[in-house]
Amino acid sequence: MSMYHGTDFVCADCFNDDGMKAFIADRVTSKKCDFCGARKRKAIAAPLDEVIDHISGSIRHYYDDPSNAGLAYESREGGWQGTTYTTDEVFEALDLDFPNDKDDRLRDAVASGLESDLWSDAEPYRLNRYERFRYSWEHFCEVTKHKLRYFFAQDKRDDDEIYDPSEVLELIFSHAERVGAFTLLPCGSLLYRARYQPNGEAFASAGQLGPPPVESAIQTNRMSPPGIVMTYLADDVVTALAETASQPGSFAVGTFITERDALILDLTRLPPVPSIFTELPDPMGGRPKASLDLSSRY
Repeated sequence: MSMYHGTDFVCADCFNDDGMKAFIADRVTSKKCDFCGARKRKAIAAPLDEVIDHISGSIRHYYDDPSNAGLAYESREGGWQGTTYTTDEVFEALDLDFPNDKDDRLRDAVASGLESDLWSDAEPYRLNRYERFRYSWEHFCEVTKHKLRYFFAQDKRDDDEIYDPSEVLELIFSHAERVGAFTLLPCGSLLYRARYQPNGEAFASAGQLGPPPVESAIQTNRMSPPGIVMTYLADDVVTALAETASQPGSFAVGTFITERDALILDLTRLPPVPSIFTELPDPMGGRPKASLDLSSRY
């Protein structure tokens, strides 16, 4: 609950964060902002106490009062036995700024309205949600690249600090489904593959324009290691050529037609990663930013 008990109102333009702007826009009740002085004929500002409550709740998913977080305190050892942060450091870490706050009145009001003026990590003795996702992804890459590329489901951990590789894929797919990143490639779709065509050669068959022979699979590609044959196709000729032609020359382009519907993970359909101050519906589950970290950051 906010420690601020004033009756001021603040507008969206007083914050840099899109999540904060949207939160305020949904709660405007005043035609005047008490901080930047803006006035309109319609409501533009929300009660500052509600805004501070929202900021506080968002911050506490990542930071907390050291005593609440369980950080050890030893007076003979110099105080808190771990990293602590000032409120300004927390604002900076979360990219929260006040662009129209020339005299720091809004920043001071928000800071004084929070329940703490000294912070530590919310879980100082274990990985936070973002760190857990990041280290889980790094472990997934290590296992699939260098250890158990096609049998990574066999990699199981005895602790729950990070996710197993199979759990990482489940997370990615569940997030992708939630944000609409899966799309259907219908039967009969045209796909293209380009291949360099040396002088005197004329590539025209599916065998010549399809997957490369095993002896030619000698380098690491985006999805395939050396020795593993995979076909990389594009949905337009220009992209197929751009993926292949690194210098002028003659290139043959093969056209392939899909024989069944295919479910495609389309990473161009990912939404922007929301800030931690973005309000999202409960069906997202957990913190919104963390819910998109694996699919958007890596």
